[in-house]
This record gives sequence, C-alpha cells and structure tokens, in this order.
Amino acid sequence: MFGLYVASLHNYLLFHSLAEVFSIVVAFGIFVVAWNSRRFVDNNYFLFIGIAYLFIGGIDLVHTLGYPGMGVFPGYGTNLAAQLWLVARYLESLSLLIAPLLLGRKIRVHFVFLGYAVAAFLLLASIFYWDVFPDCFVEASGLTFFKKVSEYIISLILVGSIVLLFQKRREFDGGVLRLLLASVIVTIASELAFTLYVHAYGLSNLIGHFLKVVSFYLIYKAVIETGLTKPYNLLLRNLQQSEGQYRDLYEEAPSAYLSVGVDGHIKMANRTAAELLGYSLDELIGRPVFDLYADTPTGKARAQEVFQQFRRGEEVRSEELQMCRPDGSTIWISLSVRPMLNERGEVAASRSAMMDITERKRLDQIKDEFLGLVSHELRTPLTVIMGSLNTVLGEGARLSPDETHQLLQDAAHETESLSHLLGNLLELSRARAEQLLLYAEPVSIQKVVRETIDRLSRQFSGHRFLTHFPKGLPSVNADPLRLERVFYNLLENAAKYSPEGSEIRVFAKPEGEYLVVGISDQGIGISSSDQATLFGPFQRLENSRLSGVQGIGLGLLVCRRLVEAHGGRIWVESELDKGSTFFFTLPLNGTEKAPSSH
Repeated sequence: MFGLYVASLHNYLLFHSLAEVFSIVVAFGIFVVAWNSRRFVDNNYFLFIGIAYLFIGGIDLVHTLGYPGMGVFPGYGTNLAAQLWLVARYLESLSLLIAPLLLGRKIRVHFVFLGYAVAAFLLLASIFYWDVFPDCFVEASGLTFFKKVSEYIISLILVGSIVLLFQKRREFDGGVLRLLLASVIVTIASELAFTLYVHAYGLSNLIGHFLKVVSFYLIYKAVIETGLTKPYNLLLRNLQQSEGQYRDLYEEAPSAYLSVGVDGHIKMANRTAAELLGYSLDELIGRPVFDLYADTPTGKARAQEVFQQFRRGEEVRSEELQMCRPDGSTIWISLSVRPMLNERGEVAASRSAMMDITERKRLDQIKDEFLGLVSHELRTPLTVIMGSLNTVLGEGARLSPDETHQLLQDAAHETESLSHLLGNLLELSRARAEQLLLYAEPVSIQKVVRETIDRLSRQFSGHRFLTHFPKGLPSVNADPLRLERVFYNLLENAAKYSPEGSEIRVFAKPEGEYLVVGISDQGIGISSSDQATLFGPFQRLENSRLSGVQGIGLGLLVCRRLVEAHGGRIWVESELDKGSTFFFTLPLNGTEKAPSSH
C-alpha cells in the first residue's frame, strides 16, 4: 500500500496500472484455484465466484488498457474507462448476490461459462461496436447521472449479497465468512468513493482504487490463501461436518449399535444400545462384551461362536441370542455383525446392530404353549369320541342298552366340548381378521341363560345354577348366538373353578342405557396379579395349572371381544378363597344400537 502511494506521487498512471494489475492477478488466481479444486471442494459459492472473477478480471484488464494516457484505444477518453469500470462492477456485484443462492445446489459449469462469456461479449460490444452503452463521464461536466445512480445501485446489490451471506453463514468457515463480508463492505466503500469522481487522476479516484486493492486482498485471503495454501482446512471442515452428522445419526439411531474390538472389548456404543442393555454409555465402553450375555447355551456359548466368525472376517446376520441386564433380567436380541478391516486388510473391529426381540420370543413361546394346549384339548375329546363309537360299533351286540346309551352320551358330550372349543377359536380368528359380524336383535336374557344352563347342567350336574332377574326386565340388543357363547364361557369357568355342590348365581339389573349382568361363584377366587392379565390371550390362573383344571385360556378373551363388539365392557371382582363375580354390560333394546361389525 505504501509502495502504491509512492507510485501515485511519482506517476498516477503507474499507480493505476499497478493497482488494477494486482486486482486482475487476484481475479485470475481465484478462477485458477476454484476451477482446479472443484472436484474436492463441494462449496459451489467458490466455483461460481471463480468463474465470475475470470471475466471480471478480463474486463478490468480492458479498463486498465483503456485508461486515459495508456494510448491503447486512440480516440477514446475518460468515458471509456468509466464505462468499463461500471461494467466490471455490475458484473461483480451481481455475481456476489447470486453466488449465495447456489449453495447446496448443483451448477452446470459449462452453462455458467457460456452465460458469462455471452454477457461480457454483449457488454463490450455495446461500448466498442454498437456504441449504445450510456455515457458515464463528460469531459466538460464530470460524472453523468447514470454513472452516479449506477454506483448507488451497485452498492445496494452488494448490501443484498451481505444479507444472503449472513443467512448462509453455516455453510462457511467463520474466518472465511468474515473475510468475504469485509471484502464486500470495502467494495461498497470503494463504489461510494467513485460517486465523487471529478477527473481520472483525482483524489476520489485514488481512494477508490486503494479500497479496491483492499477488497481484492480480502478476497485473496478468503479464497486463494484458504483454498490454496490451506486446502486441507476446507476438506477437514467438510469431513468434520460429515463426522458430526454421522455421530448424531449413530447416537440417536433407533437401533442399538456396538463396536467391538478383536480383544472382545466394547469400543463404541450408542444411546439406544445403552438403554436396551440397562447400562450407561460410560459403563459400556471398555467392558468385555461377553459380560453382557446370559450364561446359557443361547447366550455366552453362542456369542463365543459368533465372535470367532467375526474374527475370521465372516459376516453374521440375524443371530438370536440371550443377553443379561444388570438387574438380572434377560432379553432376547437379533444380532447382526459386520467385520471392519484396517489398512492392511486385517479384521480390526466389528460393527454390531442389535434389535430387541424379547416380546417376539415371548409371543413365540406363548404360541408354542397354546399349540400344545390346543393339541391336547382336541386330542382328549377326540379320543373319547372315537373310543366310544368304536366300542358301540364293535361290541354293540354284547353291550346292554344302558351301556350303549352311556357311551353315546359320552361321545355327544365330548362332541359338544369340541364344538365349543372350535367355536372359540373361530370367533378369535374372525376378530383378528376384523370379520366379526354381529346380527343384533331384541334378545331376552332370561331365555339365553336358561338354555345355556340346560346345556351345562348335564356336564356339571353337581353344581346348583341359580338365577335372579327382576320382573319386567327389558330385552337387550344383541346377537343371540354370540350372547349364548359369552354365558357358556363364563358359566363353564365358574363351574370349573368352584367346588362340587356349590352355587353359581346369574343376575342382572338395568343401569341407565345398559343392562349389567353378573355371574358369581363360590370358587377359589382370583389374585390381583391374575386379574390384571385375565382377559388377555392364553391366560390361565396359576392355581388352575396346579389343580389340573383343563382349558387353553381363550374363553375370557372371547368374552371380552364379543362384549366389546356389542358396545359393552367386561370386568371381574374377586378375592382369594371368597369366589369371583364377572360382570359385563350390554345396551338395552331401543336405547343404543350395538355395532354390526368389529
């Protein structure tokens, strides 16, 4: 800067040429760096600016050659230099305004080149060939109105570029952003200085060129030095951003991830893994991974085999293993392991993804138990039916009429039990497929209860079934066959869990728009823990398993589905050794229409 000032004292034309050559070299340098780094710098701002400054520098070169006193363009005066200056500054300000808008977008480099080439050609032709570009300087009176207004317009465009740069500040390194903003601000000051332009060698011209040198120096610092002498800083910043994004994705991923070294110790873990296993992240990192597995054949033993597969470089997919939490509880996981190799191609660590399948395994176990129970419950009546019928058919001539009748009665009884079991299974299947269609009509509760008791009294002849219904009890709006199944399941359960000779009571009373029905027994009662799960699938009382009461635990679930399909609800009130009362509600006829499907 001091050297330029000395040059201005000696020869203003020398000062002008040096100042412009400095900015031209910087402009061409910006292009060279941006163009050759386009494959590894993903910031389109710099590539676009690089192409723009190639043409801005070219026009500045013509401006330098056309400056008064250079003698390159005879017949042209100060107006030519002012026109070329204005063309370059319009091109520069518009480029700085557009560039932030291209961040994050893919640009077509050849189209950008072609656009700038066409714009530069048309602008230069408007000055040198068509002579239609407005005058900017008149020797007798100085700057024209067009030139002054243009300088203010250019300044406003540059202010707009500052606003956009600030909005996109996250896309830039902090130091680079400050240099770019400073460069644009100094450029605005330079333009305002040129509004005071009196003649080609005046003070305002001198100040304007000093400010231009400063602005291009700042561009140099932002692009040349940062992109050429420190290119890896830009790459490192991009890598750090990618690493941060990866870390966030890894930490917040809904799946559980672990990284285990060849020494069997955990190197990395995400938050989901810590929550799944019941440890904090600090407790997991560095812990031997085998400490996490249950001491079972499907735990540590199988985990050792998986670990050896990983050390051999083999990938493991969806291996089901048991793991142990700090509180002693076990969980099932589906484990997938991918070996990670170092630069020598050796296995260095593993990336393990874990999915909690404890609930699935529990349901599989319930399903297996259910299939076993169903097989047993089907086999028992079929054995009796086949045995009774084969005896009657094979030994009928030697059997007395009473013996034959008893065998056929046994077969009929077991056939009814089998039909009831299959009916419950069918109702659940319909409910699961959302095909549980109801055919509701006015139904007399007394009639349905009487018919159900008649069926069950043959099987449970030792029990006393009592009913209590108030006079004038209104009918309910229900499907009679489904209502009979509800009563059958509840009365059969009451009989199964009650001592021989005990009473089973059925009662009902209207409450508002619903009829409340109750079935009480004098049985073993139900604990509070059993009551919480009583209406779930395959649920049987713990003491029923011990006492040998048969069943598959579907009756109450069927009752719940059928009652809810009618628009009612079902619940139980019970104490151990004091019996149980099951209640359910149904809409009264004419007050609320039950749904036709569920």
